[in-house]
Order: sequence, then C-alpha cells, then structure tokens
Amino acid sequence: MMLTLRPIPEVDWPEVAGRFADLTFEHSLTYASAAAARIGARVAYLVIEDAGNPVAAAAVRIKTVPGLGRGIAWIASGPLLHLINGPAPGEELIAAILDKLREEFCDRQGHVLRVRLAGVACQDRRLFAKAAVAGGFAPAEGIASYASTVIDLTQDSDTLFSNLNGKWRTDLRYALKSGLSLEVGEPDELSDRFLALYEEVQGTKGFRPDITPEFHFALDGPDFPREILIATKQGADLAGIVIGVAGQTATYLFGATAMEGRRLKAGYFLTWEGIAHAQSGGLHWYDLGGVDHEANPDVARFKTRMNGQPVLSEPFEARPAGSVSQIIKGLEALRARLRRR
Repeated sequence: MMLTLRPIPEVDWPEVAGRFADLTFEHSLTYASAAAARIGARVAYLVIEDAGNPVAAAAVRIKTVPGLGRGIAWIASGPLLHLINGPAPGEELIAAILDKLREEFCDRQGHVLRVRLAGVACQDRRLFAKAAVAGGFAPAEGIASYASTVIDLTQDSDTLFSNLNGKWRTDLRYALKSGLSLEVGEPDELSDRFLALYEEVQGTKGFRPDITPEFHFALDGPDFPREILIATKQGADLAGIVIGVAGQTATYLFGATAMEGRRLKAGYFLTWEGIAHAQSGGLHWYDLGGVDHEANPDVARFKTRMNGQPVLSEPFEARPAGSVSQIIKGLEALRARLRRR
C-alpha cells in the first residue's frame, strides 16, 4: 500500500481525531499535550492517508534522552484506526499503517516506538497482534496492558439492566431506594467537594495514583470535557465520580465513596447514573476505567459484574537498528530501579 504520513498542526488535531470512532481521552489534544508536558516530552500530531484519504491518525508523545536526541515515541490509546461509519480496517491495512509509523519514528528519527490501542470495544486484539508483527513490532516487555470493561450505550436501559449480574442488580435496587440525590457539574463547580471525598478514601486505603484528580481538573480544552457526579443524602456528600468524554466514549476516571455511602450502595447509584448521563449525551461507549484483579480485586469484581464487553489492549514496540536502542533500554531500566528505591 502506498500510504503517506503527514504531520499536521495541533490546532487541526481535534477535527482530524474526531473522525475516528476509537478516539478516547488519551488521544485528545487537551490531555495529550498536558501529559507530554508533565514529563518534559513533546507531541507530534499526524495523519496517515491513502490517496489523500485519512486511514489513521496518531498523537505521538516523544521523550528524548538529553544529549542523544533520541528516546521513546509513545502512542497511548492509538493509533486511531476506525473511521466513524467506515469499515473496520483489515490486517493488511493495519500492518501497513504500523509499518509506516515504524519507518518514520524508528528508521528515520531513531526512537523506540511503542503503541497501545484504545480501550474501547471496536478492536480485534488478535488481529492487531498479527498485524503488529507483520508491521515490524513485537510485544513490549515490562509495559502494562490496559484491561477494562466497556458498556455499549446503544442498548436501551432495560437491556443494560437485565445484562447486570444478579447481585449487582440487587445492590442497585437497594441504592435506588436509599433516598440518594444526584448533583452533576463541571470541575470548577464541584472539584473541592469531590477532593474532600477522595482524600478521605485515600486516608483509609493509603493509595496515590500517578495521575491525580488535580491534574485532570487543571486541564483546559474543549475536546476533553469532564464532569463530576456526586451522590448526596440530607445535604451530605456520600460519593463522587469523575467522567471524561472524548469522541464517542465516556471514561470513568476517578471515584470515591465515604463510609455511609458504601452502606447505602452509593457507588452503584453513581455508576448507573453515569451510564445514563453518557447515554443521554449520545455517546457510544462507557469505559469503566480499567480492571486490575490483582491490585484491586473488589473494584475489579464490581466492574466485571456489570457484564459489559471485556477489552484488553496490549502494548507493542519497534526498535531502531544499532546501539541507540540498547542505550535507551538500559537508561529506562536504570530509571525504573531508582524509582523503586
């Protein structure tokens, strides 16, 4: 295939990315630019075309080693491959797209290139793995996969309810009869109230995510709106969740439930209301925000019992020829050891 790769200015990125059904928040201009700046990286925005027609697009975060000018090019939740209302790309086309990306970032620029597809249910994991190998990639060792469950919002509410695990339905019924009220607002309206709940849960469970709610609340851009949903009863905040939207997908980003909220099953109430809220906005997917059965089995069980579509996005990488690849690999291993101390 005679594909061409064309860099585009960041101002054009939201319109280009918005043509793809597999766009999620990590590939929004708002998030990608802030996530890159956070680690001292830059973002290259590009489109891959066949006879002038777009077939893929990618926001590539590039972090170079000082003095070397080369480093790691990271495509998180991409490349975007599924055009809205277009046919799903086949193995040959995906392999050609990945080969084009490898030629640009490995062969021409000398970076290690890593890709991990979006966590939405329009990907064939096995087909992509075969295409990645054909395009010159291999599984990326030591890089986390993204496992999640997504809810298809094109189903009606009765179908969604009947699909739930029986125990989940029972807990939801209890929550809906508990006299909870819902408040919905943007971060500048409700972030302080959510953070109060979040800090309470942190104090109990003793965790601290790498990307915090405060990072998300500080973002400013039209292509990644975020909303906070808070469950209250008699004027008290009992639970809150944060949802981000990009393209056709809403993603659960953070949640926190106080002790009394857990007793009243407020997490079930908010999850159900979050899905209904996304559905009313005409979205296609609701991503439950990752599932980790080992690190957080209780939350993983809560999400998988919703019986959505399981997704697993595995990372692949391509390396440039020569010694630079080994230098980058060694520096990355050293950095990982220092962080564990």
